[in-house]
Amino acid sequence: MKITPFRIIPVVDLKAGLVVHARRGEREKYQPVNSVLTESAELLPIVAAFKLKLGLTEIYVADLDAISSARSHNNLALLTQIVKQRRELNDTVPPLLFMVDAGIATLADAAVVFAAGAGRIVVGTETLASIAALQDIIRQYGSQRVMLSLDIRDSHIISPDPELRGLEPPQAIIRLQAAGVEQFILLELSRVGTGTGLNRQLIQDCLAVLTAGAGSEQATKPELFIGGGVAGSSDLEWLKQVGVSGALIATALHDGRLTKEDIVNLI
Repeated sequence: MKITPFRIIPVVDLKAGLVVHARRGEREKYQPVNSVLTESAELLPIVAAFKLKLGLTEIYVADLDAISSARSHNNLALLTQIVKQRRELNDTVPPLLFMVDAGIATLADAAVVFAAGAGRIVVGTETLASIAALQDIIRQYGSQRVMLSLDIRDSHIISPDPELRGLEPPQAIIRLQAAGVEQFILLELSRVGTGTGLNRQLIQDCLAVLTAGAGSEQATKPELFIGGGVAGSSDLEWLKQVGVSGALIATALHDGRLTKEDIVNLI
């Protein structure tokens, strides 16, 4: 199996056209982000700061309006605009890659997000219609372009799908790995934006199940990414050591706890 380096992936939470500070999944309380990287809360300056000041080019975009409104309202035009601007500026080395969660429930939703400029899509259990719909998406676009976010609260999966709703993350991984998922995100909403540290036991339990379910014929190893609770570089060092593929981070980048030097040392 091919082993990939540890990845630090900055998170952009979009609400009403601005980047906001996500905290504990309480979306109605989110306010525009206050960052040491830039004075702006607009998407383009923040993405530029991640690339130019921190050297990060793989960016997770959560379209909170799309997620909360069943996709009737979204910020995908902003994504399309920024992808176009980067191309026009020939700002493609190294290329920016956007991983986008925009409330995808079906194959048709996935097509819209890819058309907007996503390099990969993130399908969250919070909005996924069914495991069958997920399999349709993977068949169409391939497992390397589709990531599955295990959206959890109180250690249980949030989902409209009765096959997934209420499961503990390791149980969900078993079902979803059998459906063809190779890239998982463990997103603990109650830890998002808090910097309170990691749920280390749960992470280890998920890794154990993921490794046990991997087939020896796979060209790439299954991957687990962690979102929520990262307090600083020591948490990231631990994640790297135990075999997590990467971490989704926002607060620790915006408040300066995680510096470019920290990032270089980790990756």
